[in-house]
Amino acid sequence: MEINILNCRLSNRISNNEYDFLLFLKDASSFSFLLDQNHWPDTFGDVNYTFPSSPSIPPQLSLLVKNVDLRLDFNEFSQEIKTRYPQVKNVIRLKNKFNNDIKLVKLELSSSTLREELLTKRKITVGYIVYDIDEYLAPAYILICSKCMGLGHFMKQCTQVKSTCRTCGECADDLKLHICSKIEKCVHCGQNHKSNSLRCHVVKSFKSELTRKLLSSNNRSSSSSTNTLNNMNNSNFKYLSSDFPPMPMPQFLPTNPNNTMLTKLDDLLGKITEVNNHLSNLELKYNRFEQFMTEKKENDLLVKENLNLLSEQSVEFQKDLVHHSLLIERHENLFMKLIIPMFEDLFGLIASQNQDKKGNILDPDLKLKLERYLIQMKKIKEGKYSIN
Repeated sequence: MEINILNCRLSNRISNNEYDFLLFLKDASSFSFLLDQNHWPDTFGDVNYTFPSSPSIPPQLSLLVKNVDLRLDFNEFSQEIKTRYPQVKNVIRLKNKFNNDIKLVKLELSSSTLREELLTKRKITVGYIVYDIDEYLAPAYILICSKCMGLGHFMKQCTQVKSTCRTCGECADDLKLHICSKIEKCVHCGQNHKSNSLRCHVVKSFKSELTRKLLSSNNRSSSSSTNTLNNMNNSNFKYLSSDFPPMPMPQFLPTNPNNTMLTKLDDLLGKITEVNNHLSNLELKYNRFEQFMTEKKENDLLVKENLNLLSEQSVEFQKDLVHHSLLIERHENLFMKLIIPMFEDLFGLIASQNQDKKGNILDPDLKLKLERYLIQMKKIKEGKYSIN
C-alpha cells in the first residue's frame, strides 16, 4: 500500500515533553489505511506513542443517502447499515439552516474501496427499500493569514515582516499602535470591504479553484481505486471450499421469514381502513350538512312568502282602516250637525210647553232633566271640537 503524505507538523499542544504530531494526507485511500491502528508500528525509533482520539472522517470518505423518510426509526436504520457494512463508522441525519431534520443522511466510512463500490452501484438497500447514493461534497474552507491577509497559509507560515490592517489595508510594525482610518479597502481587489471578507471576488475565485482541485484529486483517487478493483476482478483465482466455510446457523429462525413485511402490510391496511372510516364519517356529516342547508333554503323561501303575504294584508288593512275612518267621521258629522241640533230644538220646544201663560214652570223635574240633557250635549259638542 502506497501512502501519500502531503505534510506533517507539530501541534500547538505541548505538555510533559509530549507533542501532538499531525499528518496531512493527499488522498482518501491513504487516510483510510492509516485510520486502522493495526497498520501502525508499535514504536517510532524506540519511542512509544498513543492515539489520543479518533480523527474526523473527511468528505472524501463520505457519502449521501437521499430521500430517507423522516418518520422511520433512525436508530434501526443506522444499525442495519452498520451491520451490513462494518466500514461505516457514522450515520448522520443532516439538518437545514433552521436545525430541522432533512431527508439526506451522511455516511462516514473508513474504507475508500467500499465507498467506490457503493458509488459504482449508486444504490443501497436498507429495510427492503432502495435508496439513491451520491458523493458528499463539503464546502472548502479558506485559510486567511491574520498577519498579511494572504490566502492559503497560517500566520506562523507567513514571511511578511510587517502586519497588514484588515480594515484599511495599510502595513504597520505593530497593529496595536496602528491608527486605522476606518475606511475599508481590500488588499486583494481594492474594493470597499475588509481584506478577510468572504464576499471578495478574489477570495471567491480562490475558493472555487480550491474546490475544483479537491474534486479533481478525489476523482483521480476514485479512478485509481476502480482500476484496482477491476484488476482484482480480472485476475485468475482457484476456488477452494476451505476458503469459503459455511455460515453459522442463526440463533433464532422465525417461522415466517416474511413476518416483518406482513406485519408492516397489516399495519398499513389497518391505517388505510381507519382513513376510509374517517372519510365515511366525513361524507355522512357532509350529507347531513347539505340536507340542513337545503331545508334552510326552503324555510327561508317559506318565510319570505309569508312576509310578502303579511305585507299585502297590511296594505289591505290600511285601506280598510282609512275606509272605516271616513265612515266614522261621516257618522260623527251627521250626529253633530243633525241629531244634536234636532234634540236641542226638541228640548227647547218641550221646555216652552212646560210653562203656563204666566211663565211659571209646570214640572220642575222635567225642567231639570232638560237642562241636564242640554248640558251633556253641550259637553259632547265641546269635546268634539276640542278633539278636532
